[in-house]
Amino acid sequence: MKKITVTIDTEYIPASSLLKLAGVVESGGQASYEIEQGHVTMDGVVLKEKRKKVRPGSTVVLNHEYAIYVTES
Repeated sequence: MKKITVTIDTEYIPASSLLKLAGVVESGGQASYEIEQGHVTMDGVVLKEKRKKVRPGSTVVLNHEYAIYVTES
């Protein structure tokens, strides 16, 4: 699994925006599709909402291929 660290300077980032920022999807539409298909988990729980708030300290996984660790600046 490829590990990616994303640093944010806000309280949270929407899940779909995080996937784009991490570079694991090419568009917001693709991010939404991956979430809708149940391919994305946050801290071990399948995401259902593309606007789910992801806060520093969380780990988002896409297709068991990418692990995105969110940190704060």
